[in-house]
Amino acid sequence: MRFLKLNNRLEDWEKFVENTELGNFGQSSFQYELLLNRGRNVAIFGVVNEDNDILVGGVVNWDPTKFGYKFSLDYGPIIKDWHDIATLKFFFDGLVSFAKKNKGLYLSVSPNGIYQEFSDEGAALHEPQKEILNTMFELGFTHEAFKYGMQDTGVTVWQYVKKLDGQPYDVIKKSYHKMAKQYLKKNKLYGVTIRELTRDELPIFHKIIMDTCERRHFHGKDLNYFQTAYDKFGNQVKFVIAEVSFSKYIEISEIKLQNTLNEIEKLTQKREIAANKTRIDKQLGELYKQKQNHKKRIEHGTQMRIHAGNDVVAVAAAMFIIMPQETDYLFSGSYEEYSEFYAPYQIQDYMINMSQKLGVQTYNFLGIDGVFDGSDGVLKFKTQFDGVVQQLIGTFILPIKNVEYHIYKDIKRVQKRYRSIVK
Repeated sequence: MRFLKLNNRLEDWEKFVENTELGNFGQSSFQYELLLNRGRNVAIFGVVNEDNDILVGGVVNWDPTKFGYKFSLDYGPIIKDWHDIATLKFFFDGLVSFAKKNKGLYLSVSPNGIYQEFSDEGAALHEPQKEILNTMFELGFTHEAFKYGMQDTGVTVWQYVKKLDGQPYDVIKKSYHKMAKQYLKKNKLYGVTIRELTRDELPIFHKIIMDTCERRHFHGKDLNYFQTAYDKFGNQVKFVIAEVSFSKYIEISEIKLQNTLNEIEKLTQKREIAANKTRIDKQLGELYKQKQNHKKRIEHGTQMRIHAGNDVVAVAAAMFIIMPQETDYLFSGSYEEYSEFYAPYQIQDYMINMSQKLGVQTYNFLGIDGVFDGSDGVLKFKTQFDGVVQQLIGTFILPIKNVEYHIYKDIKRVQKRYRSIVK
């Protein structure tokens, strides 16, 4: 076996990632190119056999800390068999050796492995899966305490996943919860449309994302990040927006108003000759309410168009990456003033439909808080599509400069305590 950089074997590496069960976008050659283009310290390290076949590897990036570099392997390493301790040890020994020569302080590894699954209410669906945990312990790593809360940088800790498993789209859609189905019906009433953005249109996407980040106090990405992702991931990345045409909105409301007026006229004529007018009066009462609602919508649509200064506006957006193993829902945002259109539901349905057509087995909504007390609004939204909660295996640490690392940890601990006191 040989440990080496695979930076010049991107096509081979991508095939390896795409044909391995736990392969993912975070370990893809496209992610490597994105990080490289963003000026990060990054390389693909791997172990090959005598035939030059890749046995294990990972996209590794390293960032400076006070006492040296933190080497991070996120959603990896990629290996076909986590029982292959010898090959994994050879890989990590090579990685540690490289890190030592390049001022490495410690190695942080967050495998793409599921520790446990839960229902929407937090009930465990099976016992913890400890295979990766035990393997990493055997390799000398320590495990960081499991984290809770949404992560807007780094590796997802808790995620929400819908398993498509080759089911027909109609069956998948029927599994949605009642509210999601209702919102999707309303989308049709409102004339909400979905489309994918071109590269030149990415500023539209970025504006929505930043508006949402500021409102929710999340960490945002600059426009260049999304442009680079568009360039590097190619057809595997989708930037999707939901748009509302106010003229269409008004037109739909006007048609409904006219239909209601026609019904009122018919019932009014029928009432004149009816022996029992009570039931007809009740029906007319409902129609008059509908008439007022349609008029209000027409006026509302007219006012929204005036306020927007355009007939068509983007109201929500999201970014997805499609891998053979799964579709990942990465970034999203929406304008609060257009929340009545429930556009994020239609975006998700659009991408679930696309994923099913492409034969993708898993639809990953990614991050949630990992708490089940009702406080996680993001979880509430994602559960409307009927999936399962997954807790990932977490992060493992291997010090490279042992003394300096523990000093570094002590400093971080004091800083964290100080910040909590200041708050």
